[in-house]
Amino acid sequence: MPLLRITHQRGAFTAAQKAQLAEQLTAAILVAEVGADTPAGRAVAYVLFDEVDPKSEWFVGGKPDLDPPKGGRFLFDVVYPFGAASQLDKTALHARINAIVAQTLDVDGTFPQRGGDWVLIHEVPDGNWGASGQTIGIREINQVAGGTPERADYFEPLLAAQKRGYQAHGYPEQASRP
Repeated sequence: MPLLRITHQRGAFTAAQKAQLAEQLTAAILVAEVGADTPAGRAVAYVLFDEVDPKSEWFVGGKPDLDPPKGGRFLFDVVYPFGAASQLDKTALHARINAIVAQTLDVDGTFPQRGGDWVLIHEVPDGNWGASGQTIGIREINQVAGGTPERADYFEPLLAAQKRGYQAHGYPEQASRP
């Protein structure tokens, strides 16, 4: 159930480029979250485009961004449940998003040329994600999205370690899910 919110400068993308980006980025965020691009995962993967005016709503160094690089600037906010992606998965996602944008816009995607395009991965702590009126976490999301079984090899020990940490520091039992 990944969510990708792309904040971009007005006019950065054509409708065709948005469609291409949505298609390719959906695959990228699903692979990073559950290890596979599946039809079940696509049914719950969101890509949202938030367009802002660089003259009045996007500031760099305290001033309106009147001289952006070719294609403008971008902020990619990726939202995953805690435990969804290892650091290797996150690093691969950073590179994949950059490559997709560079190819779509026909720009040099290397750093520092695109150093103003940020990819931020936000992990929602277990117990804070809800759907259909119930609290869900990475276990449920991996199952619903058709994630790979190998993904559990990463998140199960991570969740168990988090629970042990809560217990060792005296958190109430209600602070961690079973």
